[in-house]
Amino acid sequence: MRATPLDTLLTLRKHELQAVERTFSEALSQEADAAAEVARAERHLIEEQKMASDPLADDGAVEAFSRWLPVGRAAINSARHNEKNAGLAREIAKSALMMARAAVETVETLQKKRRAEEDAAALRREQNVLDEVGARQSGGN
Repeated sequence: MRATPLDTLLTLRKHELQAVERTFSEALSQEADAAAEVARAERHLIEEQKMASDPLADDGAVEAFSRWLPVGRAAINSARHNEKNAGLAREIAKSALMMARAAVETVETLQKKRRAEEDAAALRREQNVLDEVGARQSGGN
């Protein structure tokens, strides 16, 4: 059986789907990394705060914490911003994945429809031959 344009299109759509699946997987990984970075930055803030609020800590520890606090907050804000962007990238990749899957399914459905039409046409041709043979036999008697 020779390849049809739909076979070629299906192959192309499947390759596109594989590429989009890789992109989605990468987006999920980046989002997880970004969430982990937020958690690390928040843990670091808590650790620094605990050291500064330790009753045995001297004034230098409190002053160091007060100088570090803007840096720590900026790190948390930056990590949250990166996490938000990673989430948006994941959503975009998810939409692309759904569209790629739909494109594959559309071509597959169209292929099935074409095959059914071809099978029906073949059955009609076969029936026409049988009808013609039957007409010749009844006309010849």
